[in-house]
Amino acid sequence: MDKQLSCLVLFFCLALTACTSQPDTVPATAVTTSTLQVAIATDDFVVGTPRIPFILFDGPQQVSTAQTVTLTAFDLSQDPPTPGWTGPATGYNDYEVPYWVAYPEVPQAGVWGLAAAITLADGTTTQAQFTIEVKEESPSPVVGDMALPSENRTLATEPDISKLSSGNAPNPAFYQMTVKEALNSKRPSVIVFSTPAFCQTAICAPVLNSAEAVYESRGDEVNFIHLEVYKQFNPELILADEMTEWQLATEPWTYVLDDTGRVAARLGGPVSALELTAVLEPLLP
Repeated sequence: MDKQLSCLVLFFCLALTACTSQPDTVPATAVTTSTLQVAIATDDFVVGTPRIPFILFDGPQQVSTAQTVTLTAFDLSQDPPTPGWTGPATGYNDYEVPYWVAYPEVPQAGVWGLAAAITLADGTTTQAQFTIEVKEESPSPVVGDMALPSENRTLATEPDISKLSSGNAPNPAFYQMTVKEALNSKRPSVIVFSTPAFCQTAICAPVLNSAEAVYESRGDEVNFIHLEVYKQFNPELILADEMTEWQLATEPWTYVLDDTGRVAARLGGPVSALELTAVLEPLLP
């Protein structure tokens, strides 16, 4: 085991001790090894190779200039924690908030530790650690499942586009088709569950902008559908039927379907135009 990995194992040993000991035995500062923090940008991770989007912070400031990030997964059910998968994360700077994505191999449910080895802009390296809860299965569709044939409202059934989207200037092309129709079209589809006006952070609000940007180049080959999170905005917010049907407890979620209607990608949280394009490319002729 190399020196860096040994340090990461030590960190998770200390973290477990801190979680199980009395406060006066192990102070919280004992596990702090870096000024960097990691913010996980979505939830609902399942066994396999879940997509983990995350954002780097140094205090309140976002870190947008990191050169590389390599993650190592630790099984925290083991004592000491056992290192498993190691691999690179991919950074996306073509988004309002720069973020990273990794697909770690997680063979079993439980709490997993992820240690990030980060190379900064000046070439120096540092570390940050975070944990994720991994479930055996999700109530909502996952990769490989058939998408649900939702009969969502469209401009054909609701001509007032302001009732279909909370956005300031919705693109009418995203409200032409039901999911059920998309499943029968024999084309790949992008389905975005988001609420442009009522998402309060820069992490989730630009997702629909990314889909609209990709539509400009792929709209002739791919179906694009926006499903608003709420079916009523005034006088109160009422959750859309599709959110309940797909059993989505958070937003935004971007589903990419292949030409048979199966889920090819399930993207929670931020999705840049570059990432969405990369996911779509293998599905196109």
